[in-house]
Amino acid sequence: MPASRTCDVAVVGGGIIGAAIAERLVRDGRRVTLIERGAVGGEASWAAAGLLTPVHPWNYPESMLRLDAESLALWPDLAARLVAETGIDVELRATGLLSLIDTDDDDREADRRVEWKRRHGEAASRLTRDEALEREPSLAPSIRGALLLPDLAQIRNHRAAPALAAAAARRGATVMEHTSALGFVETNGRVVGVRTTAGDVAAGVVVVAAGVWSATVESGKNVPDPSLPLSPAKGQMLLLRAAPGALRHMILASGEYLVPRTDGRILAGSTVEYVGFDKSVTPQGVATISAAVARMTPSLAAAPVEASWAGLRPDTADHLPILGELRPGLLAATGHFRSGIMLAPVTAEIVRDLVDGRAARDLAPFAPRSVSEIGARRSDVIGRTRS
Repeated sequence: MPASRTCDVAVVGGGIIGAAIAERLVRDGRRVTLIERGAVGGEASWAAAGLLTPVHPWNYPESMLRLDAESLALWPDLAARLVAETGIDVELRATGLLSLIDTDDDDREADRRVEWKRRHGEAASRLTRDEALEREPSLAPSIRGALLLPDLAQIRNHRAAPALAAAAARRGATVMEHTSALGFVETNGRVVGVRTTAGDVAAGVVVVAAGVWSATVESGKNVPDPSLPLSPAKGQMLLLRAAPGALRHMILASGEYLVPRTDGRILAGSTVEYVGFDKSVTPQGVATISAAVARMTPSLAAAPVEASWAGLRPDTADHLPILGELRPGLLAATGHFRSGIMLAPVTAEIVRDLVDGRAARDLAPFAPRSVSEIGARRSDVIGRTRS
């Protein structure tokens, strides 16, 4: 089939990663086509909680910490630009986070966290039980105390990918929604385009950023690319309806969290389940999250559940994203697991540099690699829990 469209860069995947890449490249004057099989931002980017933070940075490799810090620094300007250019406010807010202290292990971990944060020049302080309850009266009175991380921020993540795609389109990008990528067009060993349900798209460079589905684009037959060893990690979420101000901080306890929105709604989550491509909401998942809500904030246990959903995060064996060249003409930007919202701005910068042929960062820890290579390296990150 002859190419129906021609561009400099074709981006496969319209989640927050793909949309951020398209927006960044088109600002440089590149002709960009963004290809999304459903609605822009309709999968994991919509289902997330919008935390702009690595909640447990002391468990991260230094390579990730550098990306985290750079990306967090990019978010304020990006959020301001999006509202100025599209009218879409992603509501970037530094609400801070309270990590609850309930056990001896929590006590020891809080000391470790405070020491780590202060060593890195970041704000952190321990609160007594009374101090924590003064800040958040809805917290369980049985807590011992809390760790306050005042600088941690959030966005309304479901607005982010559509805003990025809209900004890209305003600058001339082509956005193809409800268009599936069926495979890649190759000439003389180089990828030169994408086969889609709407015709071929010729491109100087192709970027695959389709989240957990990235590995299946290769053949169009649901056969994973071995250089993209991705696993879907399901996360179930609940949306609670409460009065504005019912919760002022994000709350974290035992890996579960509450995220308050400006309108009073509260996101409660999230599970991490390896059950394939199943996005169903289960009674067990709802019960687990509901129990966590009651344990953290008993007064919110009766809050009406307005909605529930599940998304599929793209995970890798070492929980690190995959960033780099798969083969000539084809780049990968996927595998962000639970950090896609946070890392979208820096991922866009990385892809821009790769498209330009620049090596501005050491991407060796994130290079596409086989399953066996990941297994050999996994001891470097074993035990690190992504937040």
